[in-house]
Amino acid sequence: MKGKALFSCEDLTFSYGPGQPRALSIPGLAIEEGQCVALLGPNGSGKTTLLKLFNGLLPEDGRPGACSGALRFRGDAVIGGGEGRLPPPLRRDTIYMHQHPYVLSGGVARNMAFACGARGLSGRAASETAREALRLVGLEGLAGRRRRGLSGGEAQRLALARVIASGAEVLLLDEPTAGVDAASRDRIAETLSMLARKGVTILFSTHEPEILGGIAGRVISFERGAIVGDVGR
Repeated sequence: MKGKALFSCEDLTFSYGPGQPRALSIPGLAIEEGQCVALLGPNGSGKTTLLKLFNGLLPEDGRPGACSGALRFRGDAVIGGGEGRLPPPLRRDTIYMHQHPYVLSGGVARNMAFACGARGLSGRAASETAREALRLVGLEGLAGRRRRGLSGGEAQRLALARVIASGAEVLLLDEPTAGVDAASRDRIAETLSMLARKGVTILFSTHEPEILGGIAGRVISFERGAIVGDVGR
């Protein structure tokens, strides 16, 4: 349901080491449940850093100047709470997909079995979940394909199918269409659009403004770690 705060940031900053420039500096930001948000900007502008912070992949670690401010997920502190641990709902409800996701050896079937097993599914429920996720990304005919037989675009779509099969409520996707062929790019965009229409919360980074049409209801633009535009909020 839209209107409820999902992520909220206050005076959030992050750097990758002492003496390094700030990779991210956000005075304030709120993301609502059910939004499909595109983080737009060139490489190094802070998009990936924000997505990783949202998934708890760049926690406070005591380094001077590494992180400051507050970040909350559904009201629980991810950063700035002083407890040094991530709220359990963050791990349960969010999933992050790397720009170049790893494909497990053994091929399509093993990758989908891994995703379903992590969700606690087995037997018929796992088979049906895997089949539907592969259908959504256009790989339903490749369930028996080995890893080496996949093109780069097919491997990226397989990674997205794993994300869908995980059942996570919040998808954090780093450059999901970067470096893939046109057919895979279009299918990924179509899949994200469909998931957004179903109310799945999606945040994805991109430096390709041409793919935004019909997908994102909100576009946040980044430059040098700062937000320079926010359209559709």
